[in-house]
Amino acid sequence: MNTFRTETKVTATLEEAWTFLGDAKALTGMTVFPKVKTIGDTRTIAGNTIQLKVGLPPIFVEWESMIPIVGQHAFVDVGVNVPFPFVAWCHLHRVEQRPDGVYMIDELLYKSYFPKMIVDLLILKPMFDQRKRAILDYFS
Repeated sequence: MNTFRTETKVTATLEEAWTFLGDAKALTGMTVFPKVKTIGDTRTIAGNTIQLKVGLPPIFVEWESMIPIVGQHAFVDVGVNVPFPFVAWCHLHRVEQRPDGVYMIDELLYKSYFPKMIVDLLILKPMFDQRKRAILDYFS
């Protein structure tokens, strides 16, 4: 499995940042690349299945993730049905209070048909950089 990690320092309280993560619509509505549409119940609660359509209009593919674990300011989503080039996906979302502020942290474990360097540079880094800008705008 490959790993990818990113963090964003936000100008919010721990609870404000955690509340933001409480609904998948918050992030998916801000994601430009790839475009993400939510279907059905989008609450990040244990046992819920989050259904997404991801892609570049007019072509969208289905992405389905289950949320098996929700803990103290953290939750995990595991890909049940993930689009190409992914084979497996496990994403830990957490919010952490540090002496210098509040951080939103994303830690991914994934398997892909493509090498890690290609996936990280061409898919994950652009996607999470864009999300980081959107999160910073949201909390500013």
